[in-house]
Amino acid sequence: MARRYAVARVVEIPRGVYTPADMFEGNGLLGLLVIDGLLIRQVAVAERSCGELVGPGAVLRPWDDFGRTAPLPFEVSWRVLQTTRVASLDRRFLATIVRWPALIESFVERATERAHTLAFNVAVHCLQHVDLRLLVLLWHFADRFGRVTSSGTLVPLPLSHADLAELVGAARPSVSAALRDLAEQGQVRRNSDRTWLLSREPPQALQDMRRRRSSP
Repeated sequence: MARRYAVARVVEIPRGVYTPADMFEGNGLLGLLVIDGLLIRQVAVAERSCGELVGPGAVLRPWDDFGRTAPLPFEVSWRVLQTTRVASLDRRFLATIVRWPALIESFVERATERAHTLAFNVAVHCLQHVDLRLLVLLWHFADRFGRVTSSGTLVPLPLSHADLAELVGAARPSVSAALRDLAEQGQVRRNSDRTWLLSREPPQALQDMRRRRSSP
């Protein structure tokens, strides 16, 4: 019954850079559910910017631009890396899914997941060394998007050095230098299609982190 009646309009967003106002008209919408594609939400404060990677399953409200009214204003923009399809969750859709509370719970869960991911990003930025930030972030993406192959763990995200620099809060030259070092160590390799290949197992430092988390 839910699959028959809880139907939303699908909208395609081409590659490009968008302001919150230009990206989508949000009147009367609960939000957008990303079906496929890849985006980076950019937040710029003074002369520094930070990025959040957004992929399938995320719930967005890009028209909510709080930067203009914040005591210390900041700028928000959206960079669509891959053509992205989103489901437009309007009020008719919301009125329909009230019959299935589990659906509402799942949308709230997706929104909460983004909040936890943002907290994780802040923790990554606090790590002292750029190479460790990159490894933690790439292995995080591997857990979410990747798959194990005979050559290693594939992260099928076409992220440039500049994209990764934005996501780990570092300068692009520092990220390029760190990636060269990691490539020489056999930890990270960039494929010809701009995706990333990690070693079969996380490095010792990350394995130690996992053991500490699982210990009583």
